Amino acid sequence: MQDRDTEFDDLDALFSAARARPAQPSEALMGRVLSDAVALQPVSPAFVAAAAPAPVGLWRGVIEFFGGFGALAGMGSAAAAGLLIGFVQPTGLSDLSAALIGGQIDSLSLMPSLEDMIPEVTP
Repeated sequence: MQDRDTEFDDLDALFSAARARPAQPSEALMGRVLSDAVALQPVSPAFVAAAAPAPVGLWRGVIEFFGGFGALAGMGSAAAAGLLIGFVQPTGLSDLSAALIGGQIDSLSLMPSLEDMIPEVTP
């Protein structure tokens, strides 16, 4: 036999009655909500055409291409230093490279070949 608690029967009846008739808002309420929503919509500003930009000069275009005066000054300094070191070949630099490498370099291969990557195996 099933022991059923009968004190919640009235509450179950109320819930089943509420499920049988779903709540619908009235037409007057929906009209007021929609009219308030339309009143609160933001108004878009009027479209204003932008003026055409002024033409940029050659030097201004070069400066903007490199990212401004500071970046252009850094690029110029690096280029001048590279030309100086490459063209003048300071004696200290040649001595340093000879000390590090162990002698004068006649040719330098920066791209290794396949034979350089395969170890030699001697029996």
